Amino acid sequence: MNTAERQDREARNGAPSNPRLRGREQILERRRVARRRRHLARVDVGLGLLGALILILAAPGLAITGLIALIVLVGCLAAFVIERRRSARARERVAPPDG
Repeated sequence: MNTAERQDREARNGAPSNPRLRGREQILERRRVARRRRHLARVDVGLGLLGALILILAAPGLAITGLIALIVLVGCLAAFVIERRRSARARERVAPPDG
C-alpha cells in the first residue's frame, strides 16, 4: 500500500493525514485520561472521608465505628498513594533522560 492509499483510508476513517496532528491528538487524549484519573482519586478520598464521618456521627458504638472509619481512611490513603506512585513512574518513563 502506498502513502496516498494510506492517507485516503485514514481520511475516510476520520484520522488526520498530518502526523503532527495525530501526535497532538494523542497527547491531548493522554492529558484527558490523566485528568480523569486525578479526579477519580479525589472523588475516592472524598467518599472515604464522607463515609467515615457518617459512621462516626450515626453509629452508637463510637470505638468500633472509629476503628472502621480509620480502616476506610487508610484504604483510601493507600489507593491515593499507589495512584500517585503509578503516575510518577509513568511520567519517568515518558520523560527523556536529563544529561
